[in-house]
Amino acid sequence: MARFLIVGNLKMNPLSREEVSQYLSVLQREMSGKKFEHAAGVLCPPALYLNEFSELPQGIAKGAQNVFWEKSGAYTGELSPVMLKNDGVEYVIVGHSERRQYGNEDDRIVREKAHAVLKALMVPIVCVGETGEERAQGETDRVLEHQVQAVFEGLSKLQAEKIILAYEPRWAIGTDTLPTTNEILQVKVLIRKLLAEMFDSQAAERVRVLYGGSVKSSFLGAVSWEAGMDGVLVGRESLFPYEIVKMLALFEEQALSLEA
Repeated sequence: MARFLIVGNLKMNPLSREEVSQYLSVLQREMSGKKFEHAAGVLCPPALYLNEFSELPQGIAKGAQNVFWEKSGAYTGELSPVMLKNDGVEYVIVGHSERRQYGNEDDRIVREKAHAVLKALMVPIVCVGETGEERAQGETDRVLEHQVQAVFEGLSKLQAEKIILAYEPRWAIGTDTLPTTNEILQVKVLIRKLLAEMFDSQAAERVRVLYGGSVKSSFLGAVSWEAGMDGVLVGRESLFPYEIVKMLALFEEQALSLEA
């Protein structure tokens, strides 16, 4: 397992198959001749283009942006975890702040989806985070505690260790406003504490925690390794393949420096 993980959430982009082709062409070119042993990537395109993302460069896996919790049935417009697994998807983003906001997904729905992804032998990347209003009222810890406990409820320790958490403060997404490195580190400590209480300290250490929210390569360290995070969930910057590859290289360099 790579030390650091970069998850690129392309959201509702690209807008055509021609743009998809251009994106993948640039990605292949940027990755040509490069091999990262300590950093890995995941790209999550819109479901319409999942097939096109089946042939990704070595070290980059295919992910999905959303999933339904039932494996089949009369659920118009939804994608089942079995469909995604059969299409070669390895990771699924669950409970992204935009799904919570626009899709009215609450903690119960997020839990159902995350557990369904696990049952289908894929890895759920579960997003947690507070709104600007909740932060202003000093409720960040309470919100995170509720969200984290809801996701891991009913799981065995082995199942819990397979989940990836992504802390994305909802007030930071799509802006250039960021929490401080220390604030992110405090969230990491809180999550580890909650998981240790639910399972044990070893399980808590094995759950990977990413930071998401206006991530750029220019301040990658401040929101990731300096804050004790295991990687990042990238939004708009993932629309530029060279940025993804640049971040992989920065993570690789950091991992090697830690080994030295």
